[in-house]
Amino acid sequence: MRKSFKDSLKALEADIQFANTLASEYPREYDGACLQMRLSYCPAAHFLLFLVQWTDCHLAGALGLLRILIYKAYEDGKTTMYIHERKASLKDFYGVIFPSLLQLQRGITDVEERKQREICATKYKRKDETDKGKLSEIDLEREEECSICMEMNSKVVLPICNHSMCMKCYRVWRARSESCPFCRDSLNRLDTDDLWIYISGNEIVDLFTISRENLKRLFLYIEKFPLVVPDAF
Repeated sequence: MRKSFKDSLKALEADIQFANTLASEYPREYDGACLQMRLSYCPAAHFLLFLVQWTDCHLAGALGLLRILIYKAYEDGKTTMYIHERKASLKDFYGVIFPSLLQLQRGITDVEERKQREICATKYKRKDETDKGKLSEIDLEREEECSICMEMNSKVVLPICNHSMCMKCYRVWRARSESCPFCRDSLNRLDTDDLWIYISGNEIVDLFTISRENLKRLFLYIEKFPLVVPDAF
């Protein structure tokens, strides 16, 4: 059942409030300000909103009658509200801003991260590391080579038997056989999306760094929104 305009407006205001709570946990590093948002009506909204009372507020947002104004808030209570705000649409809010803040807040738990690291360390540890400890430089170079073409290339790991080869060789081999070239294990039900990408340790980025980069991208995305001239209100 479609929400009434009044109910959908209340839901929108609740989402904005929740987004502000999430955003307050992520201040900018260089100025200590965090993002905050508020709902605003365009000057003509008071005359035209009656035309969209039969639907939810998203239609009013699409018509430009409603928009989200974004400003900065500082720890000392100062804000850039009414001075330096940026205008975003409801589509921008629900399509990028709100989901990004939710993703930053939820992320991945420490328990999940530890579990995934243990699985990868156990299942995909190099054999020589287990048997002999540290690998020599020659062994490390061989680890980066495709076992078929001997080229230094990004490799994929077959999830069933854990053997690896480069993507080019995998495609050529798969076109003529449905078994692993090393152990003859069946690849009949293996799809390309199921393959693991074999990477080295220096290619792994910790989750904290990923979160910081995602937050930086969100700020850059918002900074592209048009500024609101105070006199326009």
